[in-house]
Amino acid sequence: MTESPMSIPVYEGSMLSLRSTTPSLARSRPMTGLAKRKSEPEPKWKRGDLESKYRCVACSNYLRFPLQFEDCGHHICSGCLPDIMRVSPRCPSCQQPIARDKVVNDKGLQRDIQSLDVYCYYKDKGCDWQGTLKDYMGHVDTCGFVQVDCTNACGVRFERRFAPKHQTEDCPKRTVVCEFCKGNIIFEEEIPHLNTCPEFKVPCPNGCSSQEWPRGQIQNHLDTMCPKQELSCPFGECGCEYRGQRTEITKHMQESPGLHLNLAGRTITIQKKLLQAYEERTNEQKKWIELLSVRVNALDKTYGAQYIWKIDHYQERLEEARTGKKTTLFSPPFLTSRHGYRLALSICLGGDGKAKGKYVSLFICVCRGEYDALLSWPFSHRVTFTLLDQCEDVDNRRPIIYSVKPNICKENKPFLGRPVTERNASFGAQKFTDLDTMGTLEYVKDDTVFIKVEIDNEDMIII
Repeated sequence: MTESPMSIPVYEGSMLSLRSTTPSLARSRPMTGLAKRKSEPEPKWKRGDLESKYRCVACSNYLRFPLQFEDCGHHICSGCLPDIMRVSPRCPSCQQPIARDKVVNDKGLQRDIQSLDVYCYYKDKGCDWQGTLKDYMGHVDTCGFVQVDCTNACGVRFERRFAPKHQTEDCPKRTVVCEFCKGNIIFEEEIPHLNTCPEFKVPCPNGCSSQEWPRGQIQNHLDTMCPKQELSCPFGECGCEYRGQRTEITKHMQESPGLHLNLAGRTITIQKKLLQAYEERTNEQKKWIELLSVRVNALDKTYGAQYIWKIDHYQERLEEARTGKKTTLFSPPFLTSRHGYRLALSICLGGDGKAKGKYVSLFICVCRGEYDALLSWPFSHRVTFTLLDQCEDVDNRRPIIYSVKPNICKENKPFLGRPVTERNASFGAQKFTDLDTMGTLEYVKDDTVFIKVEIDNEDMIII
């Protein structure tokens, strides 16, 4: 069984608003059971002073959930016992040592105490409640004479019965509605809010009339309507230094057409010279762009493909593949960029696996490189193989192209993961092109074959 803690008043009397002087740290620090019981106000007993048998020997308040020391027979509140056992396990009355197994609940005494007739502690202030002690704590939770803190945390304490008035009329932290923008604001921030509220009505700073405008619209009034707003002459950018009120600007324009015409003509001349200089500058930049374009094209031709593999002595190598003497050729390793992936090509001129004797098989593998720690894994970039046609007529060339997009999955980690040995297993085109096609056109010329490989770098990390 638990009971709600009683609110502890800081001030006597029935003042409407009193600011608490208790430091915030002290208010927030929880009290121990014994200290809390000592600070709680007792109800007023109908039969005068409370008999000593109903009082706790530790806190001297009435017993709440009484416990009895079997050895000496004294009683103590259950909430006071932990402090007594922690500080000095002795009876506060007779100083006899206390054993934990010699402390028992006295339920009979509890019933007797709870049935005592009492008045409210605040009877002298006007509270007319009376009843038994067991109902007293429930009354305290609603008693209008108990002092409470403002729920808005404004730091004020007052009797509960004054709470509605405080919350609606006196609390500096109560919420109010701005009469101009209809927004909710804190009462103590009302003045700062009104100083910035866009709907607050303000007069024209030029005093052009008695009318007022919402603060958010006053700038538009000054820019478009106010007759007293000081403006520059429309020909100010041409050199006219005149400034005056809006009504005077019209008069100035009517009285000075010759001046403005001369200024406009001079400005046109200056602008024409500037435009001519701009065109010259633009033409110069076009020349630089063309020069850079030529350089970029040259670089594209030089470094357009990541790698071109030249395979010479083709017929000899093809025969070695057919006889099984050397079935696979490997290219030197190459980089996708200066600090990119390190790759290598391999080719089976007589075919690999099920393609043996029918197709040329072409593969690529990821090799261990110096910059692997900086790259993204697994390798996921599209690879394009091209068997180049060496026809002298460029327009009649018919290259054979085969593209492979790596499938990133757990099973393909040996092919695409970061290499832990010198190189990963190869992947690519087992049926790149059939052997008969190799003998057509000019894929083989001067007993030499050229194979180009390109790596898609669209999503590649460039270091």
